[in-house]
Order: sequence, then structure tokens, then C-alpha cells
Amino acid sequence: MDLRINKEPVRSGERICCCAQEQPIELDYVLPDYYPEIFRIIKCCTEAEITACSVSGDKAVYELTVHLKIIYCPEDSRIPEAVEQKLVYSRTVSIEKAAENVCVYIKAVPDCVNCRAVNKRRIDVRGAVTVNICIMGESETEVISEAFGSSIQLRKKSLVCPVQSIRAQKRVLVSDDFTLSETAPSVGTILRASAEIISADKKIIAGKAAAKGELKISVVYTSRDKTDSPVSSAQFSLPYSQLVELDGLNEDYLCHIDPSVISCTVIPRSDGDGSSRQLECEVMLFIDCLAVRMAEREIAVDEYSTAYASSHSGTEVRLEKQPEAVESSFSVRGSCESRDSSFAEIYEAYCDASGLKASVEDGRLIASGNVVLTVMGETENGDFTICESEVPVNEVLAVSAQGISSEADVRVNFSVISCSYNITSDSTAEIKADITARGRITDFSFEEALTEISVDDSAPREGQGDYALRLYFAESGEELWDIAKKYGAAVSRIIEENELDGDSVDESAMLLIPLS
Repeated sequence: MDLRINKEPVRSGERICCCAQEQPIELDYVLPDYYPEIFRIIKCCTEAEITACSVSGDKAVYELTVHLKIIYCPEDSRIPEAVEQKLVYSRTVSIEKAAENVCVYIKAVPDCVNCRAVNKRRIDVRGAVTVNICIMGESETEVISEAFGSSIQLRKKSLVCPVQSIRAQKRVLVSDDFTLSETAPSVGTILRASAEIISADKKIIAGKAAAKGELKISVVYTSRDKTDSPVSSAQFSLPYSQLVELDGLNEDYLCHIDPSVISCTVIPRSDGDGSSRQLECEVMLFIDCLAVRMAEREIAVDEYSTAYASSHSGTEVRLEKQPEAVESSFSVRGSCESRDSSFAEIYEAYCDASGLKASVEDGRLIASGNVVLTVMGETENGDFTICESEVPVNEVLAVSAQGISSEADVRVNFSVISCSYNITSDSTAEIKADITARGRITDFSFEEALTEISVDDSAPREGQGDYALRLYFAESGEELWDIAKKYGAAVSRIIEENELDGDSVDESAMLLIPLS
């Protein structure tokens, strides 16, 4: 009988590109005439975001936007000023390997920024931004699942693996208008605006995925009104809900939706009476969706023929496990010190967690990197000040997966849920930040699978037919497959002849090996 082989495709996610690009930042900026002259530069705030990304053929093109906000103090004024500039760059990444379902993950992180006043109206900024790029795709490997004829015997392994994956990425703009309370000072200049994801949820509606949740918008601004405090802050809640098309999605899929904040812009609007209590807020979100349908598959891992000489070839198959959701929280503490003079007042305390990343170490998911704790305040000398402290983080994240491999694909975002401060001395403020890690982790296993089998019908198995039955003393725990392959017998016949239960020998015993 001729050998007939059935094959099944095994799909798996894989990294097809992982690299970093550096973008230099250079700006020579002259203040507009309506801005007061510079007396002292307080800080140059840098935010980098990927505002667009597309894949075409073997290239990915992305747009990097760098926002620079220079906060400075004019002479003889308690009220700080802030000027903003936006730099836009377009970059290309070569995709080294063709794949299906390509998704691009890009994170831009400012490295360092140096800002100096050349004169009272001219500012020179130099720095760099590192863009970390990971491009994921899907590969498909055809492996043998069944074989018939030529007295072939297959050793098969049952595995649970993805049979279909649906991926989608979307950048969406969420906007709303907010009104400050009547007792709040009118807005002059926005010193800082940020958005954090406080809650995130998902829902499947008629084959579409709905990402929904709540954002916390924080704004620090200077006041136009003559108040005791030149700087004020406000917080608002902004709900979001967005549908994402996932073609073919149904209840058989396990769906993960992971949102993250790309940018937050807050613009004050005049009320018509010269005051500004209206705030226009725009938040750009990146929504990453993965839906996976898992199923049990059998793959052939070994073979032999009971009648003829046979050979095979195989490959190592990278099998994707079911993605696991990650949601874990931890706290970071540190202190900020005013070195020039004691604090007279603190306007705001906040935490920048953009320097954190999640990775696998010794089978555990670890949040590592640095967070920057910051306080804005006023000193006893009447000077506006910004004090920072960089705090190292090395936290174990609570996940259900155990023994995570170094091959795992980790997609985790960090949000600062709350930030509080406590003045411990005249010149020191202790900061506590509560951080939540959300996302998913997909681990992998590796199996040797058969891809081809060859049987030579003209070459009978050596020694076959010389005996009808053989005796074999089996050791406890010995695999029946190994015994059967050694003698060219069928495993099913050995089990039947010796009334065995299972694929291995429970205890040492003499076995009858039928050879016909």
C-alpha cells in the first residue's frame, strides 16, 4: 500500500524585526515679541509620541512627533511662562522577513535634553529620542498529523495551539470640553497636561470589539487672576468607548484589548469676558487588539514502519500558548528636595512612568526601569521651582502564568493611578505614586515535528519475519513506543498482547512482543 500523509498548518506569532532608532533633537528658538524676556529657565519638558504608522511591503513608515515645552521665569515675576514647539519626523524601518498579520509596536522615549538661554529671547535645545521598534507577524508551518499505508506507525502528541488569530491596531482621538469651577482661577498658561488610564474594559458586540474605560486628565496651569497662588491644578474624568473591526470575530475567540495613551493636549478657550475657564481636551489612544481561537491539534513527532525501512525529516515548531491577561499594581516612593530654599507651597506632585518596561527574568514578569517623581512649588524666596527625583523600580508583577520563558512576547503598559505628597521637612517632600500595569503576555513552547516521511517498499525491515514473537524484559517507566520501534512491532499489539494500560511500563516485567 502506498504511503499517504495528511498535513496540518501550525500558526504562531513571531518577531520579524526588533531594533532601535535614534532621532537627534535640535532647536534654535526665538521668543515671540508678546512673551516676556527670559530670566531663568526652570525646565525643558520633552514628550515623544508616534502619531502615525503604516506598513507597505517590506517597509514600515512611522511619524514621530516631539513636543518641547520650555518653562521659564521672567524677571521680577512669580508667575512662570511656558513656550511650546512641535517637531515632526518621518522615519522608515525595513522589515527583514515576510509574514502575515503584521503589527508594529513602537515606543518613543526621550533620552536627554539640554536647554540653555543664548540670550534673553533666544533658546537653544539639543537632545535625542530613542525609538524602540518591535514588528510582530505570523508564520505557518506544515507538519504531519496523520499517515496511512506502508505499515507506518506514528507517535503523535496532542497540543493546544492557536488555529486562528485576528490582530488589529487603531489610533483614536477622544475629546471633550471641561469647565473649571467658579472658584477656580482663570487659566493663563498650561504648564502640564497628562492623561492616565484609570480603568479599562472590553465587550464583544456583533463581531466587533468595544474598548471602553475611563481616563484621568490632570492639568497644571498659571492663573490670570490676582490670587495668592500663581499656579493651580485641576483634574477631570474622561470616559472613552471605541469599536474596533475584527473580521471573523465570534464567541470562540479569546479577545484581548490593550489601550495606552499616546498624547494629551489641553487648550484653554476664552469665555468672552477675558477669562479662560473652558478647557478643550484631546487625548490620542493606541488600541491594540488580539483575538485568538485555540484548539487541540495532533502532530507527529516520530515514526517507523513495521515492515520496511523508513526515514523522516522534521523541524522545530514554535507553538504559541494562550495569551494571559496582565493587571497588577504597585507603589513607588521617593523624595524631592528643594536645594536653594525651603518650600513655601507645593502646587502639584506627579510621576512619569514612561521609563518603565516589563520583561521576563527567571520565569517571572518584572517591571523595571526608572520613574521620575516631580513636585512643582514655590520657595520661601518667592521663586517658582520644579524639583525631580529619579527612582529605580524592580517590581514582580502578579500574573497567573508560571515559569514564563524568555521567548514570551510581553505587551504591558503602565498608568499612574494616583500621586500624593507629604512634606517631611522644610525642603523635602515625600512622594508616593500608585502604578498599574495592564496588558498581556504570550508565551511559547518548542516541539520537534515531522514534516516529511519516506518509506522504501523495496527494503524489508531487517530481521522482520524471522520470529513471530519475542520476549523482552522491560524496566519500570520504559516507554512502549521505544520498545516497539526497536523491534518493529506495533504499540497497539504490545498493549493488547500484554493487557497493558497506558503508554509506559508501570513496573519491571517480561513482555511478549508480537512481530507478525
